[in-house]
Amino acid sequence: MSNHSYPIDKCTFELLSAYLDGEVTPTQRKEVQELLAQDPEAQGLYRRLLALRQEINSLPIPQPQYTPSQVCNGVFAQLDKEEKHKKRLVIGGSAIAVTLLATIGGLFTGNRNPIWQMAEQPTGENESLMIALNEPLIDLPVNADEEALDITLGQSLLDMINEP
Repeated sequence: MSNHSYPIDKCTFELLSAYLDGEVTPTQRKEVQELLAQDPEAQGLYRRLLALRQEINSLPIPQPQYTPSQVCNGVFAQLDKEEKHKKRLVIGGSAIAVTLLATIGGLFTGNRNPIWQMAEQPTGENESLMIALNEPLIDLPVNADEEALDITLGQSLLDMINEP
């Protein structure tokens, strides 16, 4: 065969391919030329690689469907959509979390709220409903000489009636 340092297998294929692409050193170029001059198997492989290279180079180059600016604009538009979607998720999730916390907090602190306390105060058994249609429950002064009724804020009218 020949006196080159490469076995006739994958190494030879790689060396011939690099030779066709112009990627060999001057020493390797000389070895490939000696190999092609002496080895018919290497010559056949070289011709097949050369034919493959010519076929690849003769293939038509497809035209891109989109210009680079269209691709760039599309990518940025998609990124903007994803950002808006993430913002909506964060805001919606935050609103749900606040609602849940407020609901849970309301369950545990419901008795402390004055509105709930007013609604939940039980009535005493001694208390009865008093309705005054024609006569007032409290004697009202008729003349200016009579003493006026002094009612302070926070004092119940029923407490005033029951006082001695």
